[in-house]
Amino acid sequence: MAKALITTKPVSALAANAAWTSIVAVVTYQLLLIALIFIRPDLDPYWHTLSEWALGPHGWIMSMAFLISATSYGLLLVAVRSQVRGVVGAIGFAILAICFVGTFGVGVFTTDPFDIPKLTTTGILHIITGSSALMLLPFAALLINLSLALKNQAWARARRLMIWTAFLPPAGLAGFIVHLAIFVIPLGDNAHGPGVPLGWSVRFLFLTYMVWLIVLACQVLKLNASSDAN
Repeated sequence: MAKALITTKPVSALAANAAWTSIVAVVTYQLLLIALIFIRPDLDPYWHTLSEWALGPHGWIMSMAFLISATSYGLLLVAVRSQVRGVVGAIGFAILAICFVGTFGVGVFTTDPFDIPKLTTTGILHIITGSSALMLLPFAALLINLSLALKNQAWARARRLMIWTAFLPPAGLAGFIVHLAIFVIPLGDNAHGPGVPLGWSVRFLFLTYMVWLIVLACQVLKLNASSDAN
């Protein structure tokens, strides 16, 4: 096992700055989600999807929030680029890059209203990019964290934390899917409208993504501080 561990070069100032800014970005995203609940009292967060907040008055705020979320992923890529190792790490890094592009696409391509008779090209692109980012992020988190925990000696002290948080986004996604399977999908064509719980489950899912990102970015900052001290 010792031979499998690789110690990468110290975390650079660029990576540390990217880690810090990624934290600011993802927290800003979550704060905007909360603020929009009060800015758009006409939308009930219980049954309106996040994408619907990009429609109508102040929709640009939600679109901007999606772009800020994408920025947090892009900055995290910069923060961990020098630290991930092995095939597992490379795959996780590539998947996170896809999530970055997908989340950016969600901000650029606004969703169609639910009552539209036929999806527009923009609406289709929104579904494709959004679904890819939402479904793939847990796999990126799992592979990146396992790569850092098991392949990088510099992360040895944080190994247990990395392994635990590696499974946080997948657990959030599993809960999200179970929620849909029990409370939404059985409704069929009626799976939207007052009383259909579509809103809070995805917010909780993205909260698990935020916690994972912050823990990982904080560890990058910790390694940078350690290298500066030495």
